[in-house]
Amino acid sequence: RPKPLPRRPEMLPALRAAYAAHITDLDASSAEDAKPVPISHTLLGVAGGLRSNIAATTWTEGDLHSSVVLLSRLPPGDALSRLTLLSFLAVPQWREFAAHCARNLQAQLGPLSDRRKELLLAAWLSFALAVLAEPSLRAAADLPFRHLAEDGEAVRRTLPYEASQTVAPLARRLVSSISAHGPPRSGAASPLPRSGTASPLPGAAANGVVSLSAAAAAASDSAARGAALPLLPRTEELRWGGADPPPNRTVGSYASREEYIRTHFSLLREDFVRPLRDAIGTVRRGEAPPREVRLHKGVRIEGTHIGEPGGVLHRLVLPTAGAAEESGLINGSLVALSSDGWESCRCAVVAKREAARQRNDGSLFVAFQRDGAGADANSLGAAVEDAAYACELAVASNAVYEMLEPGAYWGAYRPVLAALQAAAADTSGLPLESVLLRAEACDAPPDFVSRGARNFDVRPIFNETPQEEGMLVDVCCPWERASGGGELAGTSLDEFQLRATKALLSHRFGLVQGPPGTGKTFVGLMVVRTLLRNAALWSEEAAEARRAALAAAEAAPAAPAAASDGSVSAARESAALQAVERMRRRA
Repeated sequence: RPKPLPRRPEMLPALRAAYAAHITDLDASSAEDAKPVPISHTLLGVAGGLRSNIAATTWTEGDLHSSVVLLSRLPPGDALSRLTLLSFLAVPQWREFAAHCARNLQAQLGPLSDRRKELLLAAWLSFALAVLAEPSLRAAADLPFRHLAEDGEAVRRTLPYEASQTVAPLARRLVSSISAHGPPRSGAASPLPRSGTASPLPGAAANGVVSLSAAAAAASDSAARGAALPLLPRTEELRWGGADPPPNRTVGSYASREEYIRTHFSLLREDFVRPLRDAIGTVRRGEAPPREVRLHKGVRIEGTHIGEPGGVLHRLVLPTAGAAEESGLINGSLVALSSDGWESCRCAVVAKREAARQRNDGSLFVAFQRDGAGADANSLGAAVEDAAYACELAVASNAVYEMLEPGAYWGAYRPVLAALQAAAADTSGLPLESVLLRAEACDAPPDFVSRGARNFDVRPIFNETPQEEGMLVDVCCPWERASGGGELAGTSLDEFQLRATKALLSHRFGLVQGPPGTGKTFVGLMVVRTLLRNAALWSEEAAEARRAALAAAEAAPAAPAAASDGSVSAARESAALQAVERMRRRA
């Protein structure tokens, strides 16, 4: 057996405080005794970053056993749990000392009380199972799993019968897991750097980062994929571009709903990506970026933090405290970073801007995104799904980055692109499909008019006139009182707002546009109020009542023989309309 390592000073106060938040005594029986705040949130949120604290700590056997107990209580399969485990396993000092303790588990646990021996053995077995369950953790751990299982079995046999039976299922599962996965292959590629030295943004495809020089061929068909493209730009797109997106059709019809969505998705996305791509090309050539793009040099990544309501954030430190304030970065802004002269880069979304301002030290909290992230691209938890990459960022925190801040605001593009993606996945059909795809019947009356009477009560629109009596107008004709009396007056809408309101009520499709503050929302409110006031005309219940009224008119006594067919028809229609009017009044 290797000689015991010399005893070392206690761990840093920041880590000890994190442990104290969850384990006040090692005799705590299980994870149920942990505090309600998730363990991963407490650890990842320690001041200065988790990995930096682990690397700065000199570990004792007691501290390392306590850390294993804490790690064994992480929820299995959770992305934040994986990131927390990777943060520990990425530090050579902790990983090597853990391997030492695993090889000497029987000697270290032997002198302890049965209770503490049972708790620590269960923690080590659970920790080993969690590591073996994840391929990325398995490759990074480099732990003597078979030796741990053998020592664990020897320790279990020294326990009282009940305690031994409690631990037995974990021991059996570990043996089965070792048999299923086998020991880590010697020399296997690890997703985590083995040294504490800084490294550029990784280029391994396994972590979602594609080297620009190897991606030129794959980029040419990016725009052709349309709605299949992710929301955020891929690395290769920012360097090589690709085919131009298909143009919008101004003449003729779209062949399908998919073509329409793909075209507009690609055009809108390219509207954001192309200026950023051009700026990266300018910087690569050693030229100054365009005026609307800001280039920050000397940016560093300083540790991992927890966002609200959750997810992984990284704190960027800009070279001067005022650089972040001088920029136009707000929550939802997108930035691109590179540490290798823009041979590769990664996008991040700004978050917790107010918290960063309060630090007043040039900090900027960002959520790094998976390469070409999808609809979750603005989520603070996006980086969690690429836990290995997030851990590599922590390892590379000593690297110096360049950061590009685009002139366009990503937060304005993301929801529209996400809605188009959602429409592409929706099999129920595209709203207003006949109008948007084929430009059919744009000037036809809307369904709620064609199904019922055209005389609408427009009192909600003419809100400056007495509201006691009805104000009926034929919405498909010039707006005059149905009972006579000329044009209507007395509305708070101006000429253009009133024109827009009339167009929306009388056409199947209408487009109202204008700068902020011109009353678009107010016009929509007036239209909706008018529709609700006249629900008796267009609702399904109203349609049933009209059919019943027409049937009653058909069954009415015949008109005098001298009357013409036209007058009989007019009489029946009048009777039906009277019935509808009675129903309107009841409503």
